[in-house]
Amino acid sequence: MQQQYRYNKKAGALQEAMGSRARLGDESLATPNFPPAGYAAAHNTNPNLEQLSMTEVATLLRSRGGGAQQASADNGRDQTRPGTYTPFFYILEEGQKALQISDDGTVQVIEGPQKVWRRKKRFEPMQLYIAHPGEFLVVRFRDGGQEHLVGPAHCWLDPRVHRSITREETLQISDKEAVVVYSEVDGQVQRRIDHGPAVFMPSPGEWLHTFSWHGSIGGQKVPNALVFQKLWMMPDQMYHDVSDVRTADDAVLTIKLMLFFELVDIERMLVTTHDPIGDFVNAATSDTVEFLSRHDFESFKTHTHKLNELSTYRQLTARAEQSGYRIHKVVYRGYGAPPALQKMHDEAIQTRTRLQLERQTEQQAQELSDFKLERQLARAENERKAELAVFEQRLEVERREAEARLRAESDRRDAERAQKKRDAQLEAEIAAQQQSEQRTHLAALAGMGVDLTTYLTRGGADRVIEVRGGNTPHVHLGDDR
Repeated sequence: MQQQYRYNKKAGALQEAMGSRARLGDESLATPNFPPAGYAAAHNTNPNLEQLSMTEVATLLRSRGGGAQQASADNGRDQTRPGTYTPFFYILEEGQKALQISDDGTVQVIEGPQKVWRRKKRFEPMQLYIAHPGEFLVVRFRDGGQEHLVGPAHCWLDPRVHRSITREETLQISDKEAVVVYSEVDGQVQRRIDHGPAVFMPSPGEWLHTFSWHGSIGGQKVPNALVFQKLWMMPDQMYHDVSDVRTADDAVLTIKLMLFFELVDIERMLVTTHDPIGDFVNAATSDTVEFLSRHDFESFKTHTHKLNELSTYRQLTARAEQSGYRIHKVVYRGYGAPPALQKMHDEAIQTRTRLQLERQTEQQAQELSDFKLERQLARAENERKAELAVFEQRLEVERREAEARLRAESDRRDAERAQKKRDAQLEAEIAAQQQSEQRTHLAALAGMGVDLTTYLTRGGADRVIEVRGGNTPHVHLGDDR
């Protein structure tokens, strides 16, 4: 029996999630109009898969061993043993339950351990259904009601009350993830958004919104290739190749982009778009076509840096804002060209590269010549400075030697002058002492009555002329002739 609450547990908005990670054997949804798990893997071997019906796709997947995994055989039912019959008794072991049906049609629930008389009675074992943590039991009643029991829980199937019991898995919602839940209350359908981290167990009458967006299959964006219930609120990115875009000079190119975006307003997204990724693909394609239409091939190569600027993608950013998304940046990853154009471009690149290498070689040779000349001039300048330093040092030595000689001569003359001055002072002192002694001697002689004039001139004159009289004598001195 197909389970009603089987979810695609992949988070949405990771565009390569289904294209690059899907493998045969992934779980599928209970929704009938979505590509089954393994669709992307099968597409890689059958490019015409989009032209097949869903039945043919399922047949192809089964032939490859894929398809949705079958539910466990017990479907949550515990493997309890039925009671044991003896010729006269029905023995029910501990932990077992059974329905005791009398011949008058009355039904009674009996629980082991006990031994029951079999006369005019028949017994039907009751089935036990168990839900572990992360699971829940869907209990449907015969009166049309329904109840969900979150695990750990168990329930005995009573055919008088229950129509069926099945075990389902809850949906784990991580942080930065959310689900859109619908419920019917008093005939009115209401919508709410549950954010993680949480474990989602639908109440009776509730169901999740199933998103069906563009996704990557075989390197191409394919409608309805990404089917999920959990929205991803974290920043995300996707690759997008804009194929067969013509420049102003009719060069056909494929522009490779990477889009970085983030879902910021779920409510706005729900009311403004049913496939935001498809909107992003169309808007980015439109902006790229508009950009290339304004440039020829050479101008395009010169202005490729503008493909990394958000201002180039006006339609993309506007549509993302309308859809509750924010475009963080767009990265230009390069371009592809047809073989003929690519060959011409490669040849031009080779020629340009060769010329650049030759130019660089010649430039390096010129720079080497300039370097040698600069080093020679620097070496000559250093030699000149060295010779000038030696010459200045020699002049300095000679100057110091001359100053030393002058100081020595000056010191010698000063010493001579000082010596002469000391000799003159000594002679003057000796003469003064002699004069003093002579005066003392003469004074002594005078004190004894000696005629000093006679005494002094007696031995020193060759001729003594004595003049006597009262008149003033006149003496005429001349030579002895």
